[in-house]
Amino acid sequence: MPNTISRQVLINGTVLSVNQTCLPKKTKDFSELIPGKIQTYKFRFENELDYRRLYSTAYYAVTMKKGGWDCNRHYEIISSGTMPFFDKLNEAGDHTLSFLPKSILYAAQAIPGVNRDNLSIDHKLFDLNQYNLLLHRLLYYAKHRLTTVKLVEYVLKTINYPLNYTKDHSVLFISRYPVDYLKDFMLHGLTHIFEENLHVFQAPRYMYQYPISKMWTLEETTDFYKEQLYGMGYGFKLTLNNYAHLYDRDKKELPSLAIVENNIRSKKYSLIVYGSINREHSAFFVAKEHYEPSRIVALDGDDELKDVLRSEYAKHATYFLREIPDNCNLIL
Repeated sequence: MPNTISRQVLINGTVLSVNQTCLPKKTKDFSELIPGKIQTYKFRFENELDYRRLYSTAYYAVTMKKGGWDCNRHYEIISSGTMPFFDKLNEAGDHTLSFLPKSILYAAQAIPGVNRDNLSIDHKLFDLNQYNLLLHRLLYYAKHRLTTVKLVEYVLKTINYPLNYTKDHSVLFISRYPVDYLKDFMLHGLTHIFEENLHVFQAPRYMYQYPISKMWTLEETTDFYKEQLYGMGYGFKLTLNNYAHLYDRDKKELPSLAIVENNIRSKKYSLIVYGSINREHSAFFVAKEHYEPSRIVALDGDDELKDVLRSEYAKHATYFLREIPDNCNLIL
């Protein structure tokens, strides 16, 4: 996210300190990074900062539905300090993308002078003040609603999970080794909230560890992690490097599913979270016998695919679905 600076302002005769977001300098109308156009994908694993700089220098960056409506690209654009131009956003339905401030995005796309067809802005018509106001609102919203910690807090509030007594927490996160951006972002938020009290089964190494002896290529990195990092890991790789000791601890303490299941049977955990329930549901049918649905969280980050097991999981857990069509029969 762009940096903020503290300024003193006079409001109703009183001097107050406020944090002002520093908007990146804009030199391009639209980012040249276009989803689906392979020729614009010019960055590699080691070039994330350059990738974000290219986004940050544009007034707008195109994004759209891919496999599903929600994807990491939207948040890469916003966190780079740029306004997403979301193609066909009105077709997303009433429930999908419920955390995105759609009214701000619609208003920004409707500013006179903005031309999506030829990716240009007529600056004689363009209201820069309106754009800056909307971008400030978007970044403020993102900081207070879209960070990994804020999204995890939303989940915990939804299930009425108490955060007052940290010594009583023992949270189990069922992860999986392959990349899944929703799973990985929620792991990031949970780690920052619970720290030592979070225990991760099948922790993804790419979140914690990376040799720094030299700059590695994507091929070398894939060989090291034994996984292809989707989107080259932008936004999530190594974001838990300060918690590498927890990775080592959990790898030692939770080496097998049998140990996890025994811990569940003995009610060792105060909360169980499945990071990607359809792709990894280890010990779920053990957990449902020993925990109330309000203490089992099932996160479903899959695209709009039909899966009859969704309704079964939802009977025994509090279910959080990424892609929510207006007609749920399409996915159940």
